[in-house]
This record gives sequence, structure tokens and C-alpha cells, in this order.
Amino acid sequence: MAKVHFTSWKDRAHLLEVRDEFYPPHSYKGPDMRPRACAKVAAWKLRGNIPHHVEATALLTDAILHDDGERNSIFSIRATYSAAFCRFVTGLVDTKTTGPRRTMFQRAMDLGLPASFVELRHEATHREPPSLIVLRKATQRSLEWLWDNYWTTLDPDGLSGSSSRADHSDLPTATALRQCLQGFMKNSKARLTQKKRKRDQETALADNLIGICRDSKDSVDSAMATLSVSLLELNALIDPNRSLGDSMDATFEKWDPILQRVTDARAAFLHCMAEELVNTMVLSSSADDHEIAHVEGLYLWLEHLITSTSWESRRQFLPREYLLAVCQSNPSRWTAILTAELRPLQHELLDGMRSSHTAKGPTSQKHVANWVLSKKLENYGWGLAESWDSRPLGVSVSQ
Repeated sequence: MAKVHFTSWKDRAHLLEVRDEFYPPHSYKGPDMRPRACAKVAAWKLRGNIPHHVEATALLTDAILHDDGERNSIFSIRATYSAAFCRFVTGLVDTKTTGPRRTMFQRAMDLGLPASFVELRHEATHREPPSLIVLRKATQRSLEWLWDNYWTTLDPDGLSGSSSRADHSDLPTATALRQCLQGFMKNSKARLTQKKRKRDQETALADNLIGICRDSKDSVDSAMATLSVSLLELNALIDPNRSLGDSMDATFEKWDPILQRVTDARAAFLHCMAEELVNTMVLSSSADDHEIAHVEGLYLWLEHLITSTSWESRRQFLPREYLLAVCQSNPSRWTAILTAELRPLQHELLDGMRSSHTAKGPTSQKHVANWVLSKKLENYGWGLAESWDSRPLGVSVSQ
């Protein structure tokens, strides 16, 4: 006898219609249908239980729609984001309650949920609500995770019709990047005897990643930041089964040509990747040996970028000041070692600046530091005034 399944929606096509309202293709130019999708999910919930992924998509999307500083206070916006994000994470992890007792981090890992989500959920629940910047980014990443792990699974029966997103141009940037990385990781498990074939695969992956970032509807630098996050979330750079003290040489050999090619195309990638590595390192818990081994892997990647000769010509793009600031604000065994590695690099930068500006004025360390700061500010639209008229406030100059 056939088993009957009761759903809150009329049929599968109705669910796919709501999916397209939550995740419209990039080519869609019509009105924003997300409020309508949230209302439909609210109605479905009145009819009975719905999958947590559907409810979480609606809650996170509704938090984004609530993000209006003219109508709502900043506090209420942060609270809405925090509540939606915490319910998303907690609801997912609570579905894995069977079997032996496991930590929330371990259950999240079983689901493929980033460990940073669990850490941020803990912060939002037990401490002050995170900043809007952090919450907005986490919400967007959560919606991308839900797309990859739930909404795309509705397509295999061939009922998706125009909803299918096989074309990279209509895929969210994070999804397209993950598909490329997952395909490469799957193929690389097979032993390749021909070095040329291996090099061709590495070059093809790097070029595909660069192309996706350039074609993204977001800025290229934002897409590069998304690529950095995807590399860590997919455990591409660190073997999830590594033990404390294991060598990372094989991993460096595998990924260096790819990451260096991407860096050569867009230097901002190395900046983003180093920031993501150190942020994940200081946020990661060290409750068990597995987590400590993962943190060690993050540190080893940073050490490799800082000290390896293969990265020497690209090291100028590392965010030295940011790495030092994070290490000093989060004292631990790993940040102390990393700070010691960064100090010589900082002196090397200052020495290089002094030698290159000997003919252009004073070469004191303060002058060099000011010059470096002014160059960074130029990237954000700031510049020095051509002339500066210094006088007390309220004093006018007669013509």
C-alpha cells in the first residue's frame, strides 16, 4: 500500500514557486517577491509542521526585509537578525539528537554546517548581539547554505522547469564557487599519473574560479571573500581527518598553484583568505583534539603564507596590520606564535619603505607608517587636502 505524505503546500510545483520567490534568478527584473514568499510560509506553518529549512529560509529572509534603519531601530534590527540566525542553527543541530552524546560542534560538522555558525550562535545567545556587519554576512551565508543543502535537492525529479539553475550565470556566487571546488576535490581523489593532466586541472579550476568572481553580480573583491569562505567551509585547505602534528606539505603542494594563480589575477584574494584564516582560527573552539588539529592547520596555512619562498613575491598583499591586531586582541598559543612570525615581516616592510622613499623626504618610522596609512585610506576614497588653512573655529577670513 502506498504511503501517504501530508504537506502544507498544495503540490511540489507550489513549493518550487516559493523557492523562486526566495531565490530569484539574476535575470529577474520584476518586483520583490520575498515578502509574498514569507507570508506563504507563515500560512503553511498554521496548517501544520513544515521542514525546518523552509521555515529558516523565511525567518532569515524576513530579517533582511526588516533591515530598514528609517523604520526600525538598530537594536531591533540586530535582535531580529540574531533571533532568526539562532533559530536556524539551533533547529538544525537539534535534529541530530539520536545516537551517542555529542557536542553541538560535532553535530554541526555532521550536517556540514560551518563551525563559525555555532560560535556566532553562542555569542548571540549568551553575550551581546553581534554587529550588523557580522549578522548581515552570517545571514547571507546561511541562505546560501540552505540553497545548497535543501532547495537544490528539489530538482532531481525533473519538476523544476524554469527554476533550474544549471547555468553559472544564474547561480548565487557562493553556490557556483562551491560546485567548482567540489568537482575538483572529487576528481583529485583519483590518482593522476600524468603531471601535465594534473597541472591542466589546477589551471582550469583557477580560471573557472576567477571567471565566476568576475561575472558575479557582487563586486569582484566581495566574490573573492566568498571564495575564501567556501575554501574553509568545504575543508578544501585542511583535511578534516588530520591529526595534531600531521604534515601539511602535500596540501600546500596541491593548492599553492591554484591559489597563487587566483592571487595573480586579483591580489585582494590573498588579503581576504588571510583574514578568513585568522578569523576562523581565533573563533574556533579547542574543546577536543579534533578541533585543536583543525586550528593547527589554520595556523600552518598562515605560517606558510608568511614564510614560504613560493609566496614571497605575493607577500606584499598580506594584511599584516590586521593579522597583528587580531593576534594581539585574542591571546592564545597560536596567536603568540603567529605574532612572532609577523614581526620580522613588519620590519621588512618598514625597511623597504624607507629605502624607496629616501629621496622623497624624512625616513623616520613615523613618516613611513603615516605614508602606509595614507595609501590605505586612498583605497576608501580618502585623500590629502591640497592646502590646509589652520585657524581657530569661528574665525573667518576677510576678502
